Amino acid sequence: MNVDRTSSIVHRRPGIGVSGFVIAALSFLVVQHATADEKPASDFTAENWTNAVGFAPDLKAVPEYKAGETIDSRTWQKIAPWIPDSIAGLIEKFGLKLRTAAYRPIHPSRGYIRATAANLGKARIVKTGKSIRKKGIDGYLAGLPFPHPQNGDEVAWDYNFNYLGDDGGLRFGVLWIDADRGVHRTEEWRWNYISRAMHRTDIEPLPEIPSFAGRQIQYASLTWAKEPYDKAGLAALFYRFEEPLDQRGYLYIPRMRRTLKLTFGAKGVPWNKTDMLYEDVRGYAGYPEWSYWKLLGKRTIMAPMHARIPLGADKTALTFDFDNAPHWNPFMDWEPRPVYVLEERSKEPFWTCPYKRTVMYVDAETFYIPIKEAYDEEGHLWKVAINAYNDSPDMDTDPPPIALTVVIDIQRTQATAFPTYDVFSNAGLEGSRFTETYLRREGK
Repeated sequence: MNVDRTSSIVHRRPGIGVSGFVIAALSFLVVQHATADEKPASDFTAENWTNAVGFAPDLKAVPEYKAGETIDSRTWQKIAPWIPDSIAGLIEKFGLKLRTAAYRPIHPSRGYIRATAANLGKARIVKTGKSIRKKGIDGYLAGLPFPHPQNGDEVAWDYNFNYLGDDGGLRFGVLWIDADRGVHRTEEWRWNYISRAMHRTDIEPLPEIPSFAGRQIQYASLTWAKEPYDKAGLAALFYRFEEPLDQRGYLYIPRMRRTLKLTFGAKGVPWNKTDMLYEDVRGYAGYPEWSYWKLLGKRTIMAPMHARIPLGADKTALTFDFDNAPHWNPFMDWEPRPVYVLEERSKEPFWTCPYKRTVMYVDAETFYIPIKEAYDEEGHLWKVAINAYNDSPDMDTDPPPIALTVVIDIQRTQATAFPTYDVFSNAGLEGSRFTETYLRREGK
């Protein structure tokens, strides 16, 4: 596979204060390239998952690295090859500290591994050109569609069908944070979802929920506000489809006792007036067909994939440095991770999508996006999103749970943090819980 070596170097907004020449030179040393002998394995196991579908981190690139130390503005240069430019900027400008840990591999559930092996080679990319409505994949059934992805489209589809379990849910906080004032507003929400109404691998019914599959519904999401009291009961239900259609659903407004039929997830729309756009959820929440994708390279970077974040509404003071500006820096473990560096550019015009482009660091084992960079129309770094994950309770049966998301607006010096209070997966959620009737009941 031929990739552009220089394109994997992320250009920073002037003023962040990191030497572009030094970072470019060091990053060049650790961009890893696929070779002609990289082929998907014919047999997939939990033990060989890393090399069967992706690649392992290059742990020889930084001999000075020692697990257990804290990297800060005085010491980050010694592991500079493992620090994306955006994270280096957060370290230098905003005092982010990386509590380091040793690399540990991650594999999906046994069911997902079996599905990947059973369906190897069946999925293929369909060229969609400028269309956002033409389906961009054919032959996909379940599991990881493209082990050892060879281009940006394949990485994007691997992310789209990564292992989240067949269903799950979480209770989470929303914290609006200003670099000067600190936390100035908080809310609490609940989110339940069927992540795989089709293409299921773990929970009966397999491989799909008939009532959803008949309507070509691939995903269902239900969120509702718990606090503050004047917002409690506001609830939203939407469906994502097998075809790249607009995500449709309902919004329940308790004060009006009315349900409104809406389109959800349009590009450029903030979620709940936060710094996170709908397409930023978990890294990218749009359809792959809505964007152009380019694989910039392969790297080893520091990312929070075994973050050791304590969960709970009473644990946020242990999770964030609220006492010191900018008040949003999280306390968590960062480890060297193998990533695909993926560039995304929207097919839609700029007036519907404020990002000129985004760069996503896609973990090569989980195909999660722990770090995302968003750039404005002038090409300046605008936002950095960090998604941190804790250890799976049992990798054979459950995915790593998301522990927090923080979206930092570099230009406005503000952020929105989303700490997880509790989380579950593969609970066997019934389709009847994702209906307009249930939406109204939960909203009361």
